[in-house]
Amino acid sequence: MADKKRMEENKEVTKKVENAQDNYVDERVKKVTQEAVDAINMVAKVIELLDKKEKDKALEEIANVLGKLEVLIARDPNLQVVPVDVKQSIVDFPGTVDDVEAAKAEVVALIKASEVQAARDIMLNLASELDIYVTALPIGTYPVVMKAIIPLIEQEKFEEAKKLLVEALETLVIEKIVIPLPILRAEQAIIRANELANKENPNKDELKELLAYAKEQLELGEALGYGKVEIDYKDLYVEISKLEKILEGEESTKDIFETLKEKLSGIMAKFNKPKAPTQMPKAEDKKEESK
Repeated sequence: MADKKRMEENKEVTKKVENAQDNYVDERVKKVTQEAVDAINMVAKVIELLDKKEKDKALEEIANVLGKLEVLIARDPNLQVVPVDVKQSIVDFPGTVDDVEAAKAEVVALIKASEVQAARDIMLNLASELDIYVTALPIGTYPVVMKAIIPLIEQEKFEEAKKLLVEALETLVIEKIVIPLPILRAEQAIIRANELANKENPNKDELKELLAYAKEQLELGEALGYGKVEIDYKDLYVEISKLEKILEGEESTKDIFETLKEKLSGIMAKFNKPKAPTQMPKAEDKKEESK
């Protein structure tokens, strides 16, 4: 691994990054709907009642579930999924761009040597991100299932009814939102730089440090594969070059970071949405490509 070290993060930037991470999670937590959570808990209760063969109580609980679901559908007839739980985890690669490139080269070498699991161990650490997992209820599935098991329960076909309910619980959707920490850190560093740049007699050395830190983090994000190089990074580096020249001159620093701040916020908005699952390649797909 290379000896080069990452730049130290400004304390104010650290606070901003931590607050931004909390805000991304809180934004998802606020969308959790109590009616949907109650509906899931009630379904579990119905399963318990079916195990005990308590027909009347099970039917009563199903009516309660349908009531909760009807409230959700009435609010938004086009609703597809409703969040019921939010979890988070962070993985943060501690090295530099040089370390990332060294690790990627090692991964390629290991794969060529058929050491797939050793390569996998390295790849799992090549990330710097806040992962937000949102468990969601597919609103279209549940009312149909609830209504379908009513006649089964009335006929005291408890096991069949229970099987349908268990299958319904298994249809819960887990969405993953990936917030890349290097880009988030770059954004928050520029937000801080923008605040300082608009003050009277700003310290240009401090602004240069914040800009250099943001650039370093963007290079790290690029090396780790967050976003498309030509689409997401090209304009950012052009803007950073402009700012570096401005900070070397005598021009006013007022609002000079606005454009870069807006560009970074735009990129972060692209990431703040559920990530489509990566499709595993198939042998037949490769054959088609080679034709």
